[in-house]
Amino acid sequence: MPSPLWIFGTALTILALGLLIWKGGRPEREAAAGLFVAQLASGWVDHLVIGQFRWAVAVVSVSLLAWFVRLSLRYDRWWLLFAAGAQLLALGTHAASLFGSDVLTWSIVTTRMVVWVEIMILGLIGVWEATSAPYARPQTSLSATSRLA
Repeated sequence: MPSPLWIFGTALTILALGLLIWKGGRPEREAAAGLFVAQLASGWVDHLVIGQFRWAVAVVSVSLLAWFVRLSLRYDRWWLLFAAGAQLLALGTHAASLFGSDVLTWSIVTTRMVVWVEIMILGLIGVWEATSAPYARPQTSLSATSRLA
């Protein structure tokens, strides 16, 4: 039977990704796609290691960081900027595993799990931002044409 922490993390991930896709705008859907791909790819490449360093998972982590930075520069969403910062913390754990000893393994894994939960909570905040913030609402064609006139 899975642990309660695994159940919580999985339920939070499904909830966050589902709401990002269902209630979010284009930025949230693109972020959800990147998170989903990163989640799948991390599981697929987890066995690729050099010593204790999971280099392929680190590449996935760098890719997700680049994805969040790209989205935060392209769209006017605050949550994407915070998600990029959280992903930078996750990337730091890969550097710690490269230079640290085996004693740090559980603290590194725990930090990555906490950062993932943080990014999922930021995704839920992103759904709120997409539906509530005036700058995040899509412009109607009527308001766009009235600006041109």
